[in-house]
Amino acid sequence: MRKLAMAVITSLCALTIVGCNGVSGTSPSSEATQSSESASSGSPGAAPAEQGAIKTSPDKYTWYIKNYVGMNAALVGYSSLDGFRRDRYGAGTLRLVFVSPDGTFVDPGDEEDLKNYYVVAQSYAPNTEIKYLFPADIKGKEYDNIVYWQSIDELVLSVNKVGDKSDTTVGMTKIQPAPDKYSFYVRDYVGRNLAECGYVSMAHKLTDAYGTSYLYFDITADDGSYIELPDSSSDDASEASKGVLSQYVVTAQSVAPNTPVSLTYGTDINGEEYDNLVDTKSLDSIALTVTKIAE
Repeated sequence: MRKLAMAVITSLCALTIVGCNGVSGTSPSSEATQSSESASSGSPGAAPAEQGAIKTSPDKYTWYIKNYVGMNAALVGYSSLDGFRRDRYGAGTLRLVFVSPDGTFVDPGDEEDLKNYYVVAQSYAPNTEIKYLFPADIKGKEYDNIVYWQSIDELVLSVNKVGDKSDTTVGMTKIQPAPDKYSFYVRDYVGRNLAECGYVSMAHKLTDAYGTSYLYFDITADDGSYIELPDSSSDDASEASKGVLSQYVVTAQSVAPNTPVSLTYGTDINGEEYDNLVDTKSLDSIALTVTKIAE
């Protein structure tokens, strides 16, 4: 129900200017978790790397990722109603995830905090293609402004403090775009602040959305500490999550990045498949090991 509600909110909010389009072993190897398949990086403090012009969208189904390298974090995207940072691409949006070198939480909704950081790398290259699918009404006419599936949901932005000339980048594993609505690939969470790994669901689980589905996280602190998640039904759940979860950084995950996850969908009484009502999936959860960030 939580995911279904998020999907409805996602679709409706995509219609507004300040919308909130909402949108599974062993620890991964160092190559998997620290892979620098950085799609775009530039010399810190310098202008964005030369990538040429960003392609224009040929239709409502296809968009291309922008170049954010060199931009101040406060000038990237907007703070959406779901508590995430997003940037608009046609009828949909991409969630933007800020990752700092030491795992410090970079609050996507705090403009003053964001002004202290700038982008040094992004996980997908500029001009990487994003594909959309749109639902249809009861007459079979496709909507133009409601996206129910997209091939890429989020873009990781590695940031450094303004004035920091080092070229340290984190979280630049390039995750394979979803080929269709029946599958997706596990993200790389190592190095990410725990507060930027998702949201607290009504099931009282830290959860991350993947297209029309989601994955739960089982969290283990390396010193055995109890990490209490806030009540998702409370009005201040988002702020409470930041306060508790932002004290930790992810050091390992039980399922390697780019592990494929397959989905099946429910059908109505006529045997027609629903667009976004997932029936089964090959993976439900990922175990995350975290450590407390030194104060």
